[in-house]
Amino acid sequence: MAIVDKIRPETIEKLRGTVDFYLLRGILPVARSWPKKPKPPYTELQAEAMAVFAIANRSLRRISDNILKEWRSGSVGKKQAWTDTFRGLIMNFWKINRGIPMITLDYRLIETITEFRVEWDILQLYIDPKIEEEEYTMETNLILKSDIEKVQKPVYFTLRDSSGTRQVAPFILLDVS
Repeated sequence: MAIVDKIRPETIEKLRGTVDFYLLRGILPVARSWPKKPKPPYTELQAEAMAVFAIANRSLRRISDNILKEWRSGSVGKKQAWTDTFRGLIMNFWKINRGIPMITLDYRLIETITEFRVEWDILQLYIDPKIEEEEYTMETNLILKSDIEKVQKPVYFTLRDSSGTRQVAPFILLDVS
């Protein structure tokens, strides 16, 4: 990978298939060798992994600006870009469970008199193309206000399933000021 001063459209077209130009973290123009796709025959596991990766990439477009802002703010100061974390969560979940985790499209923090609750807009995708995707809203109790006084600040939250496995959601700062 090499840092580039400018990426011009004519340069991109001229070197297409040999050199891949892109913006690292959306700001730094870089160039690298063109990624090579493995040639068939694939093993069943390779084909399934490629399908899951494609599903992860397509689902990136569906997240809301609200969640996108949280993903970006969570990646500031880290080596890994937020998109890599997003894809990594999906691929790691698939590696262990052979399925696709819940993907958070949006969230709303609801403050009541005694607690904070979170409403998550969830996208559930499946590897099998015959099974239709699902979109639904899920509510979780976050923390009692009386307990906030006892915990160390700052407080971050994310989405986990009933077994405690992290799903595809950023860590979100709970502003309790």
